[in-house]
Amino acid sequence: MKLPLSASTYTPEQLVHKQHLMKQLTRFLPIAAVEYCSDRMMQFNLHLHIEVERKDRLGDYSPHLGKGNRISINHNLNPFDFLITFLHELAHHTAFKKFGNHHQPHGPEWKEEFKIHMRPVIGRGIFPPEVEHALIRHMQRPSYTHTGDVVLVKALLRYDRKATELKMLDDLPHGALFKMSAKGRVILKKGDKRRTYIHCTGTDNGKAYLVHAVARVFPIE
Repeated sequence: MKLPLSASTYTPEQLVHKQHLMKQLTRFLPIAAVEYCSDRMMQFNLHLHIEVERKDRLGDYSPHLGKGNRISINHNLNPFDFLITFLHELAHHTAFKKFGNHHQPHGPEWKEEFKIHMRPVIGRGIFPPEVEHALIRHMQRPSYTHTGDVVLVKALLRYDRKATELKMLDDLPHGALFKMSAKGRVILKKGDKRRTYIHCTGTDNGKAYLVHAVARVFPIE
């Protein structure tokens, strides 16, 4: 099944609601994807909540039978990251509608739904080329979070609002010093890479830390 880019018929009241929704979504999404996402929200009766930054997640989905369904997404994502996260959470909703609780949260049913919702926005000039190439590769075997895909995260990082301040740990040279936050007190030294994590050492306390390769850190010159 391939979803259309826009719904074919709306009542006058629905059209007013759609225009209002599109106006709000232009603050967060690529312009070319605003109508598509607005139509999906209306089609599936979704309520979108914009949240403060959460370190452990980019977004989440909560089903509420008979009362609409809630998607939340962090406010500070760049438009392309926001779109990927929105479709990720939308896939949770449609997988729930089809399979209820009888499927794994990021199992094959969810993966197929994610692919269905992603197809209409691929190849339409919505994503920058380097992001789209990485995204196509990622969608061959989508994982529970795209933040573990180093190639995709690197491509998305170029469009982050904080791109001038933050660097990806994987991009720093061996032995580089960095902090995990701008106000962090612990200074870490980058060591050897272990699969998707990098062994780092605290310069003051000598403690060992395993930091994800795609973690966004503050380098110390």
